[in-house]
Amino acid sequence: MRPALLPLIAFIGFASLVPSAPAAAQAADKAMLIRRLLTLTKAAELAVTAMETSIPAQRAANPQIPKEFWDEFMVRARRDMPELVDAILPVYDKHFTKAQLEQLVAFYESPVGQHLAKVQPEITVQSMQAGQQWGARIGAEVGQDLAKRGIKVPN
Repeated sequence: MRPALLPLIAFIGFASLVPSAPAAAQAADKAMLIRRLLTLTKAAELAVTAMETSIPAQRAANPQIPKEFWDEFMVRARRDMPELVDAILPVYDKHFTKAQLEQLVAFYESPVGQHLAKVQPEITVQSMQAGQQWGARIGAEVGQDLAKRGIKVPN
């Protein structure tokens, strides 16, 4: 092989490892759409709201953990929401095409989509509370049924 061909072969090999400009631009466009969707849906805020809603149950289940832990946990969760968005982005990238993301963004920019995004945090909190009550009822029923059969369940 002639020495003059070695740099050319090396360049071609290296160039094949670098994503093409259109592919990189397409990925950036998709990431921008995902970020827009996550902003419109308030996904990070919903996650933090869900955490806040679950903390009373966590405190009750873990009385050895001081109140200050839970307070500081929530301060940091709120502060670090952009990191949560960064962590969620690949999940959306995996499950949605660019066209689907465009449709979702269009929906959440519509009046009904904006209304859903506005009331979703309240719906989430109320749904979690309903789920906790439902689970507590089932737990009490199971405990009573087991007690009738002589099986002790700790409170």
